Amino acid sequence: MELTPLKYFVKLAEVLSFTDAAKELFITQSTLSLSIKQLEEDLGVRLFDRVGKKVYLTEAGKDFLDHSRKAIEEVEYGMQHLKEMQHAYAGKLRIGLIYSLFPLLNICVLDFTRTFPRAELSIVYSHSVFELVELIKANKLDFAMSYNPLERNAQTDATEHACFPLCVIAHRSHPVAIRKHISLSDLSGFPLILLDKELYTRKIIDRMLLQYKVKVKPQIEVNSTPLLLEMIRTGHWISILSQDVTVNSPDLKAVPIKEKAEMMHVSLLSMRGKRRSVLAEKFLEIWKDEIQKLKDLYVRGTEEVAELSE
Repeated sequence: MELTPLKYFVKLAEVLSFTDAAKELFITQSTLSLSIKQLEEDLGVRLFDRVGKKVYLTEAGKDFLDHSRKAIEEVEYGMQHLKEMQHAYAGKLRIGLIYSLFPLLNICVLDFTRTFPRAELSIVYSHSVFELVELIKANKLDFAMSYNPLERNAQTDATEHACFPLCVIAHRSHPVAIRKHISLSDLSGFPLILLDKELYTRKIIDRMLLQYKVKVKPQIEVNSTPLLLEMIRTGHWISILSQDVTVNSPDLKAVPIKEKAEMMHVSLLSMRGKRRSVLAEKFLEIWKDEIQKLKDLYVRGTEEVAELSE
C-alpha cells in the first residue's frame, strides 16, 4: 500500500470535510474522493459514513486511523534515519522550555548548531509547565525541557535529569542576600513578589507553605518569570524560585530555606512511544552533559540545604 492514500485518509479523518482536507492537501476534491474510495475498496470496509454534507468516521475508520498514523510515522522516521546515517544530519527539531532553563539551553544550542550546521531548530518558550505538556500531547514539540508535571498522563513521559531546591531569590544588594539561610516565617518581614497562583512553580511554593503552616501575602503576583526577576533586580522585592534560576545571573543570590524545601525536578518531557530521531538523540547527549555540569555547580549549595533541614 502506498503512503499517499494513508496521508489523505488521516487528513480527512482529522478535519472531517472533503473540501477542507483537499485544500490542506493541495489537491482537488475529486482526487481525494477517488483516493478514499480506492482505499476502502482495498481494505474491504467503509472508513467514513457520509450523511448529507457531513462526514463521520466509522468504527473501522477509527481503528485504522491509529494504525495509519503509526505507519506514516514509522516510514518518515525511517527516511529521516537513513538521511542522518548518511551524515546529512539535516532536519528540524521542535524544542520547548521554561524560562529558568533558558541559559542552559542556550549553551546546548550553540554547541549543537556548531556541530550540526544544517540542522534547524524551532524553540518555544513558555512560563507554564502545563502548556508545554499540552504542546507535547498535540505533537507540536519533539520534546521539552521543563519541571516534572504535578500530574502524570498516559500520553507523555517525563524523564528526570536533575533536581534543585526552592530558594529565596534576592538581589545581591538586598539585606536577605547576606544570610546563610532564611526561615519561611521570616518572609513576612520583606516585600514579596510571587508567580501567579495558576503557574506550576507557585503551586509547589503554596504546597510547601501549607506544609509548614506559614501564611504569606505577596505584594505583587506576576505570570512571567523574566518580569519577576527584573523586579527582584531593583533590590526592593524578594521571591521564591528554583535555585537554578540564578545560573548566569551573578547579581542574584539564591538563599537556602531553613526548612526542608520542596525540590524542583528538571525533566525531559516527550510523547510516550514516539521514537526520537538521531538528530534529537545528538542534541540530548549535549543536554545531558550540560545538565551534569549544572548539577556539579550547585551540589555544594544543595548539601548545605540538606544539612540545615536535618
